Amino acid sequence: MKWAFVDYENVGSLDKVDLSVYARIVLLVGAKQHRLDFGGTKHDKPLNIILIQLKATQSNNLDFHLAYYLGKFDGEAPAGVSFDVISGDNGFTPLIAHIKSNGRPCKQIKPEAKPATPKTTASNDTDKLIRSLVSQPKAKRPQKVTSLRNHIAAQLKLQGNEVAIQGHLNRLERADVLSIAGADVKYKR
Repeated sequence: MKWAFVDYENVGSLDKVDLSVYARIVLLVGAKQHRLDFGGTKHDKPLNIILIQLKATQSNNLDFHLAYYLGKFDGEAPAGVSFDVISGDNGFTPLIAHIKSNGRPCKQIKPEAKPATPKTTASNDTDKLIRSLVSQPKAKRPQKVTSLRNHIAAQLKLQGNEVAIQGHLNRLERADVLSIAGADVKYKR
C-alpha cells in the first residue's frame, strides 16, 4: 500500500501523477492556489484525498508543512505502507533518507517536467498580453493585481499555474507596460 504526499505548489498540476495507485493522498496546497488542476485524467473510483490548504505565504512554508505531515503519518501508518513524496524540490532528499533509515519505505517522485517553453513562445505570449491590454482604454483594464493575474490566466489559459502567471506579470513590468504599487496596477502605455 502506498500513500502520496504532494507538494502541489511545486508540482502545479496533477496531470502527470497517477493518483489511482495511492490508498491515501495528502495534498498540500499553497495559500494563493485556489484551483486544483487534474488535467485530462478521469478517475472511475473514489480517491482518498486529504486536502491541506495553507493559510500563510512564507518562504518554504509548504515544505515545512509537508515535513510535518510526513512525520505525523509515519507515526500513524501501518508498517506495510510506503510513502511517495511528489515534488520537484530537492530539499526533501535528507528527510526521505532519514525516514527510510528508520524503516519506512519512502521515495521522491518527480513528475515529468513539461517541455521547456521556448523563449519565442514566452515572448509571443507577452506580446499577446500587451496587445490585449493596450487595445482597451486604461479605465477598462484590470486595476488591481488580482484582476490582472486573472486576466493573464484567462488570456493564456494558465488557471492554477501561479508560477507562470507571475512570470508573465514580471515580463509586463520589464516591458514597461505597467507598474505595480501594492495591490494597484498603474499603466504606462
